[in-house]
Amino acid sequence: MNRNTTFDLLSSPVRREIIVTLHESEAVDWDRLTEAVATAETDTDKDARRQIRIALHHNHLPRLAEAGLVVYDDETVTATTRLDTVADEIARFDGAGEALTQA
Repeated sequence: MNRNTTFDLLSSPVRREIIVTLHESEAVDWDRLTEAVATAETDTDKDARRQIRIALHHNHLPRLAEAGLVVYDDETVTATTRLDTVADEIARFDGAGEALTQA
């Protein structure tokens, strides 16, 4: 995956949350993934969750699948081994940000 693709994928907080969630769990059902994204965005109402699920299906998961980070079907979203590399980069960036704020 080239640098531009990586930055494009990581530019979305929703996709970053998907990557972190799948890195922790490897595979999740759609309801759990929707819940994780909604919680991260602090959207708790039913309509917001429906909108998140639509965005997952039509936008975020296809992009992640095209990059080879996830595979999904009607029930489950599963991480590939490539996802771990990207998740490690997110953790590295988060750690660098924490180090900067503590300095």
